Amino acid sequence: MLLALDRRRRFRLSITVFPLLLFICSLTLDVDSASARRKRSRKAVIPYRSILLLEAKTGRALKAKNERLPTKPASIVKMMTALIAMEQINRNIIHLDEIITTSRSASRIGGQQVYLKQGEKFSLRDLMKSIIISSANDSSYAVAEHIAGDAEAFVELMNQRAKELGMTNTHFVNVNGLPPGRNKPTNRMSARDAGILARELIKYPLIMKWSATRNAPFRNGSFILTNTNTLLGRFRGMDGLKTGYHRKAGFSIVATAKRKNLRLIAVVMGSSHSRRRFKEAKRLLAWGFTQYRWVDLAQIKKPERRQIKVLSGQKRTVRIRLKNSVEALVRRGDGKRISMNVELPPEISAPIRNGQKVGRITYELRGNKIGGTDLVAAEPVKKLGFFQSLIQFW
Repeated sequence: MLLALDRRRRFRLSITVFPLLLFICSLTLDVDSASARRKRSRKAVIPYRSILLLEAKTGRALKAKNERLPTKPASIVKMMTALIAMEQINRNIIHLDEIITTSRSASRIGGQQVYLKQGEKFSLRDLMKSIIISSANDSSYAVAEHIAGDAEAFVELMNQRAKELGMTNTHFVNVNGLPPGRNKPTNRMSARDAGILARELIKYPLIMKWSATRNAPFRNGSFILTNTNTLLGRFRGMDGLKTGYHRKAGFSIVATAKRKNLRLIAVVMGSSHSRRRFKEAKRLLAWGFTQYRWVDLAQIKKPERRQIKVLSGQKRTVRIRLKNSVEALVRRGDGKRISMNVELPPEISAPIRNGQKVGRITYELRGNKIGGTDLVAAEPVKKLGFFQSLIQFW
């Protein structure tokens, strides 16, 4: 009797415990599967497709990853639209005060825009400002039509200019970077090519003025242009240059900043989130400003010999100097590793002209030449006359 009672108790206990165990297992499986999904999601996030950090004056790449990979640039395309316009303005082919009448095609462009209406008139200056500050697609189209007659002809100018600049991983299909229709070719540009384009565009002060402008009135103040570069005012020295986005392209930015005599250009292409592109550009620029500086090599290493012996001259020696100042971009802390090589003869014959080359100085870092200039006479020295020679001899 007791045995039967124990069996019934164990049976009831198993009926109670078994569902509880199943519930706990299901919870564990749900937690595990959720964790796996989060891991897969993190793996799927692409911080960027390519990056590049350039020193603007020399074009030297300080940091890069996949910089030659062609990607969809979205509105980064407008940098070329703006460059061609500025080059034609510079050559007096067109003028900033010219009035442009909005065509039907320009008024129907979508995406980021200033809502141009067919027949509406604006100066080229106003439309250029809206392109650089607010990335207006309709303004880009209107400017392209004005310059080349139609947008397709302007695209040919864009591709020709890209070829001339050595942008070997670039192809344009439109003037504003909007995604083309289904099964149609798309714009392509690498981070390296975007850097080349940026170096050309920053040569124009007006472009830099507009790209550093956070807000500006448009259409007599009824519309406010808002800069798409949120790093303005949040990163010291930031003054440009261009952002880009559409769904298939991801988020991109070409950002430039200047501190003292150092200007850097950061390119981030195809980021997965808008904030991520800004964060990455900021990180690249901050690293570059921390690590690199321009130095005057003559201040670090100076020739020991400051003069050279003169033969048959009215002076026995002549002072020497560097013909030009010599600057080099070096990493902080590398100044002590810079070496100097001086090529200077023991003597030189008169007459000697002021500025006459007498030798050469070169600077090296880790065996690589980083700069050099001629050594020249700092003063003229006349040749001794016959009687002066006799007096000097005796």
